[in-house]
Amino acid sequence: MNQRGTLTRQRIVEAAMAMLDESQDRQFSMRKLAAQLQVDPMALYHHHKNRHALMGEVMLALMAECEIPPATGDWRQDIRAICQAVRQLARRHPGSFRAFVVFEQWVPSEHRVNEALYTALLSAGFSKVATVRAVRLLIAYVESFAVDEITGWLEPLTREDRENLAADLSGGAFPATASLLETIVRPDADAEFVFGLDVLIAGLDGVRASA
Repeated sequence: MNQRGTLTRQRIVEAAMAMLDESQDRQFSMRKLAAQLQVDPMALYHHHKNRHALMGEVMLALMAECEIPPATGDWRQDIRAICQAVRQLARRHPGSFRAFVVFEQWVPSEHRVNEALYTALLSAGFSKVATVRAVRLLIAYVESFAVDEITGWLEPLTREDRENLAADLSGGAFPATASLLETIVRPDADAEFVFGLDVLIAGLDGVRASA
């Protein structure tokens, strides 16, 4: 426990983020973090009054890492680039991102993402109401997709899982699903993410045109 003198808020935040990413947010605790840092658990509370306060700073640091691309003037291209930036952040920090998705408070650095999305849509002529609704929809899609991806739901099925699924469908009760089996068991996460964005943007384009 001789490293207490070198303990800083930043060091604690970085260590917490690393632990969250390694454990996928399932095994994180202040006690385990203290052991990782080789300090007494009470030393952490000198810098962060409780676990929630520490998690808030981790979320702040996480979202500050999101690489918001510069605006191009093409709202469709800008929306795609911002959404991809959030997805890449989730892939770099899977456990921290999962914690962020369920974190119950806004963090200031989170507004950077929303601001970029709002700006792209407002500059394209979307109304205020349509802009807010569109951003909520886009964020919900990106976060949901990213969590599925980093938790393994979009990886190709193992041979055993494919065989089990085929057996489940062999009775003929689900013919449409059975006909799609080979496509279902071999997802392409990159292509599926782009497909989802294309569908959303096409829908938004229709809203914009009708307005």
